[in-house]
Amino acid sequence: MNQDEFEDRVFEAIKEGYNNYIIIEGGEVFLNPSMLFRYLKKVKDIDIKKYVITNGFWGNLDIYFRILKDLKGLGLSGIILEYDYFHKPFIDEDKLKDAIDKVLKNDLELILKGILLTDDISTYEDIETLKEIKKLMDKKNNKVIFESIEAKFKTEIYKRWTVDEKLILFKNNA
Repeated sequence: MNQDEFEDRVFEAIKEGYNNYIIIEGGEVFLNPSMLFRYLKKVKDIDIKKYVITNGFWGNLDIYFRILKDLKGLGLSGIILEYDYFHKPFIDEDKLKDAIDKVLKNDLELILKGILLTDDISTYEDIETLKEIKKLMDKKNNKVIFESIEAKFKTEIYKRWTVDEKLILFKNNA
């Protein structure tokens, strides 16, 4: 999606009351940081939190320290680092730790996210995901999101567009 379409979708969703968070995800958005720059420039002046979901593949690449700093200057609030049974074979723990370090040194909010197979944590993979997330947590930053593949009523929690790059905006139902 180009940056103008992104901007239009954000403003349309905000008018509908989806104004708690903007989360950009889709594939691995840090493979194309210039897209993130264009998106965040379009919504820089909107006063809501802005996050990016990533697998942290870039953790050991020094340039991403500066990229995160520049994205923060455009209003990025934080990084949601996804790590679970699916991502573990592709991203080693050292890269994740380096990514976490870069996020924290840029004074960005860090949220760890794991996808669980079940709602009741009844599989070996779910238990391993919990253990891995716990290993990555530190005492200062312990925000975690767990999402279950079995979860029901997701559409009541957030709005999602499935396009090349996904955009999620959260709505307070209170």
